[in-house]
Amino acid sequence: MSDATVRILNDASDVAAVAADRVVEAAITAVAARGVFHLCTTGGSTPAALYRALRESSREARMPWAQTQIWFGDDRFVPRVDPLSNVVPLDSQLLSGGADGTPSPLSPSAVHPWPTTASDAPSAVSTYLAELRGAGVPHTQTGFPIFDLVLIGIGGDGHCLSVFPDSPLARDGAPVAAGVPAPTHIEPHVPRLSFSVEIVRSAREVIALAPGAGKADALARIFSSSTTVIEAPAKAALIPAATWLLDAASAAKLPA
Repeated sequence: MSDATVRILNDASDVAAVAADRVVEAAITAVAARGVFHLCTTGGSTPAALYRALRESSREARMPWAQTQIWFGDDRFVPRVDPLSNVVPLDSQLLSGGADGTPSPLSPSAVHPWPTTASDAPSAVSTYLAELRGAGVPHTQTGFPIFDLVLIGIGGDGHCLSVFPDSPLARDGAPVAAGVPAPTHIEPHVPRLSFSVEIVRSAREVIALAPGAGKADALARIFSSSTTVIEAPAKAALIPAATWLLDAASAAKLPA
């Protein structure tokens, strides 16, 4: 059915816990090998649960926070404090103090949001790509960043990042990143900034997070042999480096 690893867990809580464990292990491995962990995270409700899981004491103590740098696969072209921003869940979960008043283990300078205060999308993209280079993120020969771990969520239309069906960012020869016009078929209807799906293929490891019954139809399309990446961009993550974390509800329409 796929070259990726597929794990079907009980529910969204289990998906978040398993994903958080994998983030910690990937971080430890990356720091041991290269001295730094470059995580490219995603938006939506599932990462918020993952961030909470990372703050649980057993994981927080093992995570190499001082060597961790966090990037975003995409974001809405809105201010960082806007509820629609993909940075808001991270700010509230990873950069906030603990329930006991202890400070966050993550430095604010380690979080690299898209520059949504830029005057336009091309300027924002250019600035972000330059920031990646300046931070020492390795790149492929064709100019795509090589993240240690890329997290993606799955949209109901089969999209990942802000790469929607029929997007130029899902096609061969796509730029590394670009501005994305406000989609009309899916909410929220606001412009985006996004990497192309090639960052999934260039990553050292990928985790696709797709719990919930609302993902079942999209997953059935993604895992169908007749569907292309152009039609369902998240299909680009059906690769050996990827692990798909589903739950019983989201996996209900997949082949046995």
